Amino acid sequence: MQSIPKQISEYINMGLSLDMVKKNRSVYGANEISSSKRIGFLHMLFGVVTEPMILLLISISIVYLLLGDRGEALLLLGSVIGIICITFYQEKKTETAISALRSLASPRTNVIREGKIIRIEGKDVVYGDLLILNEGDRIPADAELLSDRLFSCDESLLTGESIPVNKGIGQLVYCGALVVGGEGVCRVIAVGNHTEIGKIGRKIADETVGKTLLELEVARLVRNLFLVAAGLCILLALYFGIVKSLWLQGLLSGLTLAIGLMPEELPLVMTIFFALGAYRLSTKNVLVRRSSIIETLGAATVLCSDKTGTITKNKMKVGKITTIDSEENLEKINEVSYLSKSILQIAYFASKHPSFDPMDIAITDCMNLFHQNGDLSLLSIKDFPLTPEQLTMIRVLKEENEYSCYAKGSPEAVFELCQLDSDHLKYWTNKTNDLAKEGYRVLAVAKSKIPLKNIPEERNTAQYEIYGLLSFLDPIREIVPSAVKTAYESGIRVIMITGDYPETAKNIAKQIGLKNSNLVYTGKEFTNLEDQEFKKVLKECNVFSRVSPEDKWKLVRFLKSEGEIVAMTGDGVNDAPALRTANIGVAMGERGTDVAREAADIVLLDDSFSSILESVRIGRQIFDNLKKALGYLIGVHIPIVGITFLPILLNWPVVVLSAIHIVFMEMVIDPTCTIVFEKEDAEFDLMRRKPRVSSEPLLDKELFITSLIQGAFSLASVVSTYWLTHMFLNHDSNNQVVSTASFVTLVFSNLFLILANRSLHESMWSRMRIRNSMINIVFVGTITVLLLSIYLPGMNTLFRFVPLNFLQFSSAILVAFIGVLFYDITKVSVSKWFRNV
Repeated sequence: MQSIPKQISEYINMGLSLDMVKKNRSVYGANEISSSKRIGFLHMLFGVVTEPMILLLISISIVYLLLGDRGEALLLLGSVIGIICITFYQEKKTETAISALRSLASPRTNVIREGKIIRIEGKDVVYGDLLILNEGDRIPADAELLSDRLFSCDESLLTGESIPVNKGIGQLVYCGALVVGGEGVCRVIAVGNHTEIGKIGRKIADETVGKTLLELEVARLVRNLFLVAAGLCILLALYFGIVKSLWLQGLLSGLTLAIGLMPEELPLVMTIFFALGAYRLSTKNVLVRRSSIIETLGAATVLCSDKTGTITKNKMKVGKITTIDSEENLEKINEVSYLSKSILQIAYFASKHPSFDPMDIAITDCMNLFHQNGDLSLLSIKDFPLTPEQLTMIRVLKEENEYSCYAKGSPEAVFELCQLDSDHLKYWTNKTNDLAKEGYRVLAVAKSKIPLKNIPEERNTAQYEIYGLLSFLDPIREIVPSAVKTAYESGIRVIMITGDYPETAKNIAKQIGLKNSNLVYTGKEFTNLEDQEFKKVLKECNVFSRVSPEDKWKLVRFLKSEGEIVAMTGDGVNDAPALRTANIGVAMGERGTDVAREAADIVLLDDSFSSILESVRIGRQIFDNLKKALGYLIGVHIPIVGITFLPILLNWPVVVLSAIHIVFMEMVIDPTCTIVFEKEDAEFDLMRRKPRVSSEPLLDKELFITSLIQGAFSLASVVSTYWLTHMFLNHDSNNQVVSTASFVTLVFSNLFLILANRSLHESMWSRMRIRNSMINIVFVGTITVLLLSIYLPGMNTLFRFVPLNFLQFSSAILVAFIGVLFYDITKVSVSKWFRNV
């Protein structure tokens, strides 16, 4: 027998006393979500400073200080401080996500204390408090419903289910849910970390965010180059000391060798690439919370997407209107029949206004769409509300001197209300089942057959006639099917994870074009599978329904353990653990909760599914351009190191480069890497490639070989100019003419290598058709400074240059061009060979 709900007045004396409030707060804790894992400042600082990249930058700074270049040393030390600050910011991001959960879990609420109803902050709620909840309230803690009057709440933030849930006495209501109907009194049974939201918050806090693939790659590459440079530095110092007894010269030469070998630009290049990439994405309504994640998104192999609010709009909409004679699909027509308009009006008058119920809102929107606003002057005289026993909503309206009953509710309840005969019952039941299989949520609509003279005492006092069915859907976002197609073309698998019904999930999967859309597993089904069985399921199944937050989290972790690079989209509190666990968490900005946004790496400000693919494209472009920059860096350092030490080691007559010349080259290399290659447009086949394998290094075999080849050709050009000028063009036997001409070849070889490295696979001639405005700036700026350093009195003294005649200058440029031309031809051949292997 159903308990009769008590009136609120009967609970006035059942609230907590102030002493009990204090006691419960001390025993059960405050109603706040906190992290269990706090890392001390010094421990965090030690972990950051001992990173190989930080040690590298500090070492290079010391080298510059030993050479007397305080400006460069201070610049690098400044970058060290910047990286430490960024790392600290990332460590604090978890606490920011927890703060967002605290904010969501702490609305104002009415409680009964000391025999009074008072309004307090949600954070002040304690275990055992009596809450009074009304329509529109956000529930501040997990509680048990003691008394209800048609109580229903929207738990989509927790479950992903967009349909409101009816609650009865003895059932639990959860922190963060929104009351959409009725009112109730409930007793708090869990606060803070012990609520369902609190458990999610703890999971976010305890989930470690690792470095991106590229950060690990660059750290490893720089560390290895650091070890190579250190080894060569020691060997060179020992050579000078033991063989020539020049220990000080050996030390200085070794330190200079380290400067020439170390690609100290690479950390800066990566930082700037990501920063500019994040800015570019922001202009496309994509907010990047951790800029280095862009590259990882470019390498994504699996995109796990929540349905509600991500693939769909999380907004109920009337999809079909079914009458006894016809069925109208509102997606395909601009006008509805007279009978359909009548059905809409009946449903409208059977609904409360205003209402938080998404179906009531959908009915009103549909009325407005077809300009059917109804007679708003009609007032409800009496309501027969929806109850667990009576799944119909009936409102009695006065029309002149008579009364009419308007009803809507579950089809079975309305069929019973209308007392249908067997034929009509079979017809409407079959229609309802067919619509349910299509993924619709169905309501039946009825009205009293004849006007009543008196207000009915019971809902079944009147005789009702069924008018038809209203079918509701949560429509997909229009851009999603094309985005899914683009994902497949890019080699990215799309998996839909939802808390919705299997049939609804299957229907949505078909609409958006998911592969194997007929195969659906529920969370309960795949949780009970053995690991080997689940691996087989995971290879084929792209639709998972009735999935709990815990299931989502486990699914993402399992995909990661299989070597997949997982991007997870979501918008609700229930998505936060999976967003945090995934390689890339992508939150919806418009409809997403603060919790989801703070837990994610990327936020789609316009909630557009296609923006994810734009992020993939830019991520891949950044990685491509980083490889071009890295190849260029290695290539230009080889001739710098070679022409610095070959004359010393082989006792050539002229020493070409000194420290100031290396600084000049660094001034050319830095802007080239950070401006020219970052600005380079994507190559034609960028989004037709498969995602790169996670184990593929940034410096792969092809890039390493082509980098060595370009460096060798560039060094050969400088050496050729050295001997050509020394033996044939240096008529005055001035050693500075040789060093000046060699430096001109080195600079122009560097400029021509920029053109050759604009594509990893195409020739520089084919790439000329694609404009890059930064190239002109770098060329003009570099050549201008070069000419001034050679021909401007005082400046050429600083650089120890002498003016060259036309033949010497043009010969140096020609030799540089020939060397790079040979490299460009070789590069295309090497690329074809690697692609055919």
